[in-house]
Amino acid sequence: MKKDNIGEIILSEKEIAARIDQLAAQINQDFKDKEVILVSILKSSLYFMTDLSRKLDFPVKLDFLELNHYADKDNSGIIRVTRDLEFSIAGKEVLIIENIIRTGLTHSYLLKNLGARSPKNISICTLLHINEDKLLDLPVEYTGFEIEDNFVVGYGLDYQERYRNLPYIAKYEENPQP
Repeated sequence: MKKDNIGEIILSEKEIAARIDQLAAQINQDFKDKEVILVSILKSSLYFMTDLSRKLDFPVKLDFLELNHYADKDNSGIIRVTRDLEFSIAGKEVLIIENIIRTGLTHSYLLKNLGARSPKNISICTLLHINEDKLLDLPVEYTGFEIEDNFVVGYGLDYQERYRNLPYIAKYEENPQP
């Protein structure tokens, strides 16, 4: 794979794996003896959910939700669900698995959308959290890493559908220096 736009590696494969172990330990404690529906936000969180779910000690169902952003004339953007959940979450414990939270707008929409389906509880677990651009303060119960506001790729995160399969997370450089 051509990696000429890959900049500094900010999280190594080893660092990600170690933090997932820590998150899983905390989640195992918090959800002990409960059945939980893990909701992966496609496509970016697929690797994270796979690695995290294998370390959970309680019964889980895996489900997927895909959201697309459409920019309108004033560039405010519209969020649409393009792939909905397979399972009903009514009366269930739901743990949203996300790779990155930046402004909070998408996740605010997501909490309203899923909340209207009457779950018992909704929690959010994100691998990456950027607080600099936060427009809304969301209840994020589990955070892997706080990072600076850089465009990053790898471990599920992409640039034009490329670089998702990198085992680490790195800065993406639009115009790399020679």
